[in-house]
Amino acid sequence: MAKRIGLIQTRGIGDIIIALPIADHFTELGYEVVWPIDADLVRIFAPVKPEITFLPVEKGPGYFFHDPARLIGEHKCERTIILYSYLSDLYIYDTRLSGSLKFDEYKYAIADVPFSKKWNLKYDRNMAREQALFDSLNISGDYVCFHGQSSDMAKPLALPQQMADGLQVIELEKISEAESPFDWLLTLERAKKLILIDSCFANLVEQMNLVGDKYIIVKNSVHHTPVFKNGWQFMFPSQFERV
Repeated sequence: MAKRIGLIQTRGIGDIIIALPIADHFTELGYEVVWPIDADLVRIFAPVKPEITFLPVEKGPGYFFHDPARLIGEHKCERTIILYSYLSDLYIYDTRLSGSLKFDEYKYAIADVPFSKKWNLKYDRNMAREQALFDSLNISGDYVCFHGQSSDMAKPLALPQQMADGLQVIELEKISEAESPFDWLLTLERAKKLILIDSCFANLVEQMNLVGDKYIIVKNSVHHTPVFKNGWQFMFPSQFERV
């Protein structure tokens, strides 16, 4: 029987994408990785990472820690790694590390996994789904992918026409029940230009090491902005209109 290790990071599509290479690290060491996540996100991550045991967590009082810890305990994991760098009502993180590192750096440091592995993201692509989404967008030439909405924003940003540089604008919309952010990778790969707010799509582009004309819209303080090292130009929400 394989050794088991549990990860606690219940939600945040971008946060989970950031941490997927941590799971790969332990899989390569011979562990079965047990990872309780938001029940609504299992449909997104289980198909692309079938080697990870994703367990559904329903929203409730124990959602962030107690329920995941219970599930990990039920699976008799030898070790549990808590990937949160901060929780408002639970002191289950290392304040020395969280006070010194960005939140993505913290996840790798607390897991004792080389931070460079963040950029080794691997998953099972569904090219049929990616192509179907691309075909549905009625793309007729060179285009810019724009994403101006994140889960912590009340109103999405709008792309000023001059920023499109005459390109067809493809807006990455809120993920529907039938979609996954991973379905967008082919469209992102083929884009002439990317203008993305700091969210799951930007994390996917960064960790897949896509090249090209890329702009990241940063909206958080330094500790809550992940490391973007792959040739992005930086923009800010104040440069955009609100829808």
